[in-house]
Amino acid sequence: MILKTIEIKNFRNHIHTQIEFSENLNLIVGGNAQGKTSILEAISYLCLTKSFNASSDSYVLNFNSKFFEVLGKFEFDNGHEAIVRVSFENGQGKKIFLNKEPVEKFSILISKFPIVILSPRSKETAQGSPEERRKFFDLTIAQVSSVYTDELIDYKKILKQRNKILNAIANDEIKFEQGIDLLEVWDETFVNYASRIILRRKKFISEFIGFFKNAYSKFNEVEEPEIEYVTQIDIKKSEDFETLKGNFREILLRSRNEEIKRGITLVGPHRDEFVFKINGRELRRFASQGQVKTFLVALTIAKFFYLKEKKIEKPIILLDDVFAELDIERTEKLLSIVGNIGQSFITATDSETIKKFEEKFKVKKFIVNSGVVKDA
Repeated sequence: MILKTIEIKNFRNHIHTQIEFSENLNLIVGGNAQGKTSILEAISYLCLTKSFNASSDSYVLNFNSKFFEVLGKFEFDNGHEAIVRVSFENGQGKKIFLNKEPVEKFSILISKFPIVILSPRSKETAQGSPEERRKFFDLTIAQVSSVYTDELIDYKKILKQRNKILNAIANDEIKFEQGIDLLEVWDETFVNYASRIILRRKKFISEFIGFFKNAYSKFNEVEEPEIEYVTQIDIKKSEDFETLKGNFREILLRSRNEEIKRGITLVGPHRDEFVFKINGRELRRFASQGQVKTFLVALTIAKFFYLKEKKIEKPIILLDDVFAELDIERTEKLLSIVGNIGQSFITATDSETIKKFEEKFKVKKFIVNSGVVKDA
């Protein structure tokens, strides 16, 4: 898949930007706060319906504007084309159109346009809370299966309702017996959705780990990296859905008194962890900064090849300011990979790092200054 053109209106400091991209490597150069990352954010909206760099749609809206709009024209590997339009207006919310038809379920778009992103914020995946790692892998699974996205959304709704009941019992807002009856009503549905998510995550890691180890070996052939999926259920003894449900139900019942005491759900995939390790030692606690960077780059490359195989479609790659984070050796290895596997978009404050690769790969360079983009 390639993104052929993009049109951006009232998006951060881009008032009206139109760009025609190369199908290979696109280098976007500019100083800080000039609008180069904003272009990558706009691409992220077309594929993921949101920015990878902002938690709210209103944050990317130009200060003096009431709406923003991003329009992109894609070409799939089979030659078919698609046009995506994303618009946002304060008070009206976000609207998405695929080939001029409104998209009601954003999960459809997420699973249709594969994209891989590496940015300074990616460090949170390795060094942040377990929630950051769940987000990374949940998004990867969602890019393959829109069903998973829907299940995850439904699970979170049920979890919220269950927490509301537990909190009400804990604070004597409802009678104990009434609260237990309400929990019984919700628990079977909760167990069903939780078990589906755990099984999907388990299956995903078993498939993804090979891609990851292969990617890591391109940067370091000596170290042994690992990703361990940790959940409260013994998944080794829960090979099928019904067995997992039974085991999960037992743990939920054993945890009930403590959950009521604390007024919150203590068991479920919202408490899962993906533990990153190198040579058996936890990355977050023992790894050097160089090892963390290698791990993140390997995750990015692995995700590309995983999505390519599952979607039978080459993802596009966004690399935001990665040269500032990587040393020369890792940068050269990364460029040698992304320069040969598909369409990529790279931002940088200068083009010196990539200069010697410009003849080897087909590089199209853009200069960004105060939200204005020009071909170099």
